[in-house]
Order: sequence, then C-alpha cells, then structure tokens
Amino acid sequence: MKCYTHAKEGVNKEAVAVCAVCGMALCLEHVIEREVPVVQRVSGWVDQTTMHILCERCSKLAVTA
Repeated sequence: MKCYTHAKEGVNKEAVAVCAVCGMALCLEHVIEREVPVVQRVSGWVDQTTMHILCERCSKLAVTA
C-alpha cells in the first residue's frame, strides 16, 4: 500500500499505518500518534489512554482530553 498524501504529489512511498478514523494509508512522515482516553465506563472515566494513529486532518479534528 502507498502513502496517500505522497501519492497525490506523484511520489511513490510505502505506507506503514492506516488512520484510525478515515482509513487513509500513511508513511512514517505523515503518521501522527495521539493518546486518547479509554472509553467511559459505568463507574466513570478510567485513568488510562490508548494510542491512535491519525492523519493530519483527523488529528486536527480529534478532541483532546
């Protein structure tokens, strides 16, 4: 699979990850790692986070805790 952002520019670069929100293929240059809270439990928020791989667009839209 090829990096979508580079492919739009006519550059052939292998993807290493996929955006967790939109599914865009990303190379290491375009990967953004974001720590997000674990889902809410009945007893309240758990004090844990998990890493999500995001593209630049989805990273800007992501809500930070």
